[in-house]
Amino acid sequence: MKILIAFSLLILFAFIGSCKKKEAGPGGKNTISGTIRFKNGLSGSNDAAPMAWVSIAYGTNEATSTVDQTILTDASGNYKIEGLNKGNYFIKAGYTDANGFSYTNSGVGVRFENKKKTLDVSITLE
Repeated sequence: MKILIAFSLLILFAFIGSCKKKEAGPGGKNTISGTIRFKNGLSGSNDAAPMAWVSIAYGTNEATSTVDQTILTDASGNYKIEGLNKGNYFIKAGYTDANGFSYTNSGVGVRFENKKKTLDVSITLE
């Protein structure tokens, strides 16, 4: 009987140790979305940035040179990154206009504390 109990406890601890807590990255129900705009040097207005790149780094909310995913905005400068787990993320964007001028930002760090939440991370590039 003691051997059976000890064996059962051993199996239970092995199972608990093998269960990993989900970390930042894909696999959850959180969403980051927003609009990318750029400060137009000719008009002075904040115009939508179609086909701007938006990069996301998983597991950090501080500036990093490593990114895990890059997407492009739509014709109105909108983007959406879905299916993210609870955790830290760093978003950075960039855009090159029709005249060849490049715009960027230093990035934005965000954190999901809860399950199934949408964060609006709209950025104006200069």
